Amino acid sequence: MKATIVIPSYWGRRSTEPLNMDDAVYDHPTPLDVTGTLGRALVSIDVLENRDFNVVVLACATNPEIATDVERRVSEITEPVRSKFPVAVLSHSFEQRMKEHVIEEAGPGVDPDVVSLTGYSNIRNMCLLAAEMAGSEVAVLFDDDEVYEDPRYLDRVFENIGRERDGRFVGALAGYYIRPEGGYLIPPPDDWYMAEWPMVPLMNESFGLIGEGPRLKPTPFVFGGNMVVHRDVWRKVAFDPNVRRGEDIDYLTNCKFFDIDFMLDNELSIRHLPPSSTVPAWQHFRENIYRFIYAREKLAGQVPTEGLRMVDVSELDPYPGRCMRDDLEDMIFKTCVLQGLFYLDRGDELGFTESMRNVKHARFDARPQHDPFTWYLEFNRRWTRLLEFLAADDTLSRELPF
Repeated sequence: MKATIVIPSYWGRRSTEPLNMDDAVYDHPTPLDVTGTLGRALVSIDVLENRDFNVVVLACATNPEIATDVERRVSEITEPVRSKFPVAVLSHSFEQRMKEHVIEEAGPGVDPDVVSLTGYSNIRNMCLLAAEMAGSEVAVLFDDDEVYEDPRYLDRVFENIGRERDGRFVGALAGYYIRPEGGYLIPPPDDWYMAEWPMVPLMNESFGLIGEGPRLKPTPFVFGGNMVVHRDVWRKVAFDPNVRRGEDIDYLTNCKFFDIDFMLDNELSIRHLPPSSTVPAWQHFRENIYRFIYAREKLAGQVPTEGLRMVDVSELDPYPGRCMRDDLEDMIFKTCVLQGLFYLDRGDELGFTESMRNVKHARFDARPQHDPFTWYLEFNRRWTRLLEFLAADDTLSRELPF
């Protein structure tokens, strides 16, 4: 069994440049003039005893203006580890070549716009495409602000992925994060303006599954930086590009539509060492507004469909299910008001204005104008056609040094 470890690496403008509202929003993109965490993540891969893997790094720029610099920077960072294991860097130039190849060779039935390196969900889809083009059976998703510490991590993956357990095919595994200070529970938020937003206690309640037996069990959560997907699953299920953040849990939901359960493996851990986020709190919360309203509407829009099963929100309890109920807007409103007061107290006019604007986003803008469930199924059909083409055409695969 062969695995591709895929690492999306997010890069932004130099630290001396001001916030640009046209840039893609990621939690903590690395400024071009900063060393960042990617090198540390790559070095940690060498701890793995099982060497039946290759590595693909996705060099993702927050804006096309810096895409060339990002690709060059990431290529430089990967150079020192190329003698230890096979590594490829895919960036926006490869994205463009891939689109052109699909247009020229796949014909009108395959949509080149399925390919994108902008936005969390599109980038996660590219992780799966990279594993497909690398000829692997398993995609191991790993983020650049994490490190492997368990030499047997990949052995633990191979023990279960692609096999049957209790009469069910194990096609998707969820690992978990060890925090910098140790443990997997999140400390209570010390920001008083988050008092009405119950995400942290709900997450910790869900994380209780990690300390319980058996080793493998269905889970309502998954971390995008520690998830494993088998080829039989990614050829069938795509990430939803309309999901602006929380794409990992949305993918878990999409898999449930196709009667595929992510299985939490409580022996599959990595250490998460995230840098401080440079994204303002109001902007981060805005992404959550869009995320949870969209997720709720997607579930609400389900209709009986051949080959799919209906997913109830209770399957996602306590987290994220609690944030997908009818009182979501009320929780958002209270949090926006408290956050606005926080900024007002600090004399931050922009923060106050944008916090109040978030109320409008929740009430009017975040609710999708289309039916998310139907839209996703149509996108997924385009995804499967693209995967069928890639499985039969190895032109792009030959660009990878594997």
